Amino acid sequence: MENCITYFLRDESKNSNEYYRCISNFSNEVIEKIEIEANNIIENFINFIKNNSIEELRSREEYELEFLIIGVLWKTYIAKALNADRLSLNLLKLLFNLRTKSKFLRKSVDNLRGRLACKYLLKKEVEPSSVSYDESDFEKLLLWLTASGEFKYECKRMNTWLLFLKNSSEEYIIKVSKCAFKISLWFEKRSMEVLGVYTPNVQKFLNTNYRLYGIREDNVFCGRKEVEYHLNMVGAEILSKAFRKLFVKTKERKVLLPACICLKPEGVCKRKRVKDGFLCRNCSKSCRVNELTKLGKSHNFQVLIVPHETDAFSNAKNIRYGDVGVVGVACVLNLIEGGLKARSLNLVPQCVILDYCGCKNHWDNNGIQTDINCKKLFEILQVDENM
Repeated sequence: MENCITYFLRDESKNSNEYYRCISNFSNEVIEKIEIEANNIIENFINFIKNNSIEELRSREEYELEFLIIGVLWKTYIAKALNADRLSLNLLKLLFNLRTKSKFLRKSVDNLRGRLACKYLLKKEVEPSSVSYDESDFEKLLLWLTASGEFKYECKRMNTWLLFLKNSSEEYIIKVSKCAFKISLWFEKRSMEVLGVYTPNVQKFLNTNYRLYGIREDNVFCGRKEVEYHLNMVGAEILSKAFRKLFVKTKERKVLLPACICLKPEGVCKRKRVKDGFLCRNCSKSCRVNELTKLGKSHNFQVLIVPHETDAFSNAKNIRYGDVGVVGVACVLNLIEGGLKARSLNLVPQCVILDYCGCKNHWDNNGIQTDINCKKLFEILQVDENM
């Protein structure tokens, strides 16, 4: 486990096969728990969407995942949200929108965002004496999450829930909030029992290395709690299952790989920039990207290197839902956000998790070459692993 900065999916067999068996079973358990505790709430939410023509209905499992996300993020961040002033949050929100629209200004804006986030988003919160269930507090939480820049697509989904609450009675709002909070408490405890073995160093990282992050732009991202790792693991599995039947029918498929999986570092690697990312130019026979690129040419999928999550799908426009499938390979904390982003662009997503994190942008100054479970990738792409 020498490469374990925060999480590590491999066991003594030096692969992550057991993790994927485990997460498949646990995601089913989570869905069953939400069905038991929140069946009527989910049903009412679906009817609200249908009756108000808000969107084309999604799968029930997607809405159940959204309810879990609300509970976990509420419990994790509500104290910080209530302690932040609205003016600072709106300024951070404005800066995030600016860095999204302008790559030229991104570095300067990120430096400022890091300083402001450290001062206003991450200041030591005063724990509320009791859990807040007010609709206006949920709105404040959404503003905090949006201002952080790390939950853009989760917030888009949660905004529909906010609209649902605004059209509900005060008594019902309290019922919904208490139910979400109850499920989040169960999830935090149960996920630690099941998935804690895969996140052995999260708390150690938060207590040591993370304290040096200070005013870095990624201070919110890298400061995520252990329960958020588990939420992303479960969320990725739920989304992959929800989209699976449609994915296998897609006409075009892409595999998006992070740069940290390349054998050679930036400047040495000969990858070529194209519209949607970078293409491998076969500069190293033993590089995982090279291996997958060659396999893709014979099995009708394209492999692209995407150096940063924010650049993923940046040119995806005018796509008919069901035509293009993407397999997003990412570290744990990018999974739900990436899956929701892909879905919002009419792409059909599947997820494969890096077996461990190691990019120099966030986790290691020198960078650690990462890897994936190829057996899982081949299963998703319906490729014979013996080829």
